[in-house]
Amino acid sequence: MTVGTSPGHALAERFSRTASNYACEREAFDADMLLQFGDAKRLVRVRGGVVTDIVIPVRPLQSWDFSIWGSEQAWRSYWEPLPQPGWHDILALSKRGEMRIEGRLQPLMANLQAIKDLLALPREARA
Repeated sequence: MTVGTSPGHALAERFSRTASNYACEREAFDADMLLQFGDAKRLVRVRGGVVTDIVIPVRPLQSWDFSIWGSEQAWRSYWEPLPQPGWHDILALSKRGEMRIEGRLQPLMANLQAIKDLLALPREARA
């Protein structure tokens, strides 16, 4: 596979398409999230509860508040219209070893529902 055509890249693009216009209605928060979809990474910047940028990180030692890494299977299962138990939630996926959450967790936990809503947006999108 060439760069940009991996299954992880397709998942990252699916997320980017659906999340680029996200705005949280109830919570205003700022965070830089590094999301990894298998082998593909995206840096998601949220300012005032609005996604302002989704980019492929290109600098070494790129800074971010927290990261969420998920296997390709984890993201596909998480984005099913009605995910199976244990595949429905980022914390459940972390517990089963399919996702890894690292970094400064305070902004994640303080805005957990908004972040879960953001990450679940591709459930509504058909790939």
